[in-house]
Amino acid sequence: MHPPLNSRRVVVSARNEIGLEAFTLPPLEADQVLVQTHTSAISPGTELAFIQHKPTTPGQYPLYPGYSACGRVVERGEAVTQLDVGQLVALNIPHSSHAVLAAEACHPVDDRLSPAEVAPFRLVSIALQGIHRADIRLGSSVAITGLGPIGLLAGQLARAAGAGYVEGIDPLDWRRHLALACGLDAATPAAAVSDRVGTFEVVIEASGHPEVIPAAFQLAGPRGRVVLLGSPRGPTAEVDFYSDVHKKGLTVIGAHEIHRLHSDFEDEETALALMAARRIDVKPLISQVVAAEEAASAYERLAKREEHLMLLALDWS
Repeated sequence: MHPPLNSRRVVVSARNEIGLEAFTLPPLEADQVLVQTHTSAISPGTELAFIQHKPTTPGQYPLYPGYSACGRVVERGEAVTQLDVGQLVALNIPHSSHAVLAAEACHPVDDRLSPAEVAPFRLVSIALQGIHRADIRLGSSVAITGLGPIGLLAGQLARAAGAGYVEGIDPLDWRRHLALACGLDAATPAAAVSDRVGTFEVVIEASGHPEVIPAAFQLAGPRGRVVLLGSPRGPTAEVDFYSDVHKKGLTVIGAHEIHRLHSDFEDEETALALMAARRIDVKPLISQVVAAEEAASAYERLAKREEHLMLLALDWS
């Protein structure tokens, strides 16, 4: 039985109303561990969509956002043998200072990784399942539309999967520079892709903007594959399905993570292994680590889009 702790978590009490609240942890069961969070990563696309009640989100509050963190085991149940007290683990939990969960749901962290860079591991796994669905082959040409965190990770993973050429497409100059720093072969303004139409074997739509989907169809070549990795927030208008899909023989793939080809846990293990081997580099994507007490400000900064921010992480240590 663990002692009482001053546990805190991020809560969205109403639309765009974000704060910290105290909460009580449940008793520790035999197969569980108590983890003290070191760092949790904010997933700006998904979390802001739910906080702002964008289309396709339920708008139900209170909401406890977050799903990607790193911490240390501070206590373990009597049946737990695979994890040691003091061990660094990656885990899928909301933004909170502590968590009690099954030991088998935690991933031991390789010593080559720091807590801050481990924190976004689930974003890597989400991008990874899109790569699985894309069926990228050695030498494939790949376009990534939308160079947010998921798009930049998808670009790196496409290279790791054997793509011969990966081009990122985004309207923002600073994101395109970051894409090149992450190892993509080229980064093109969204307004300057007319000469790329019909040239890519695979197009991964990672922006989540419904109006970008027709351009993704147009970028794909004959018998190409278009993967909708970013969750579209609303309907898409003016799609010419005859010219852009039917006549070209495109395969359009919905890649919501509930339809993974592998289990969540398997993809998370793969993501952490690729990160430890430095095949995937998340460091350039972490714009800043801020104190957990600044959570409301962090979400506000991300929502305003006035700064060059990719990922913000919360420090609970």
